[in-house]
Amino acid sequence: MTLMVFTNNIRISTAKMTKIKHYSLFVILCSLVFFSSCKTKKIVTGAARRGESLELKGEAAGYIQKSRDNKIDYDWFSTRVKVEYSDNNLSQDFTAAVRMRRDSALWISLQGPFGIEGGRILITRDSIFVINKLSNEYLRQPISYMSKVMPIQTNLPELQDFIMGAYLLFKHAAPNYRGMEDSLHIIRAESPEFLYQSALNPQNYTLAKSVLTDKMLSQQMNITFTGYSQEEGKPFSNERSIDIKQGSKNLNLHLVFTKIKVNEVLSFPFETGAGMKLVDKIRF
Repeated sequence: MTLMVFTNNIRISTAKMTKIKHYSLFVILCSLVFFSSCKTKKIVTGAARRGESLELKGEAAGYIQKSRDNKIDYDWFSTRVKVEYSDNNLSQDFTAAVRMRRDSALWISLQGPFGIEGGRILITRDSIFVINKLSNEYLRQPISYMSKVMPIQTNLPELQDFIMGAYLLFKHAAPNYRGMEDSLHIIRAESPEFLYQSALNPQNYTLAKSVLTDKMLSQQMNITFTGYSQEEGKPFSNERSIDIKQGSKNLNLHLVFTKIKVNEVLSFPFETGAGMKLVDKIRF
């Protein structure tokens, strides 16, 4: 029985599912839905869709525009991300198969040891769906649910920008150019609640580092971008390190992007079994 149809390539239907061996889906979701452990006052982002633009002013505008011009101009995008995760108590490796249709869908299959799938995530313009195959549960919520598990108010285009390694734009915090530091261009956007600082490589204005700091709760996320290669004539960071500090807790992720494909038409399968329980929040 089909529950819902979004586009010709996105569907949710019921099907029999097989129980699999338990591994930490919380770790995977925490990583791939971008730092759900960092609960804080919401920061409003402002990524523009294709054909739209956000007005940038001042000296920083030119650097930001050159950086964002590095984004791959895609309609369809897929990759596999190998993730090494560690925190104060746990270390684990896993893989995420990522598929995207620009401004339409973000689909993630979460796989643990031996390629066993533990869950799937589907994010569209107006909804988020999560399957936890380990607990036999699934979640269906409006996109506003993301504000409960992320430190920023966000939407699908902004999540896709994050995956593509683009410079992020934040409403209500005008970016300022701060000059050169360690041979990198420094751009800072700051408000009373948060600080977003990025360092751009001078050769081609790609991101080298980004730091997002929550001043209210003393939380910080540091990202380094390395391993650049050319994809569709644009530089793409194939290797990223993410360090998250939340009080006494530290989370560390090392991401390696492989098997990148651009503009090959994709499907977004998302089946829920007849015996699965619909829940109003993610439980692990």
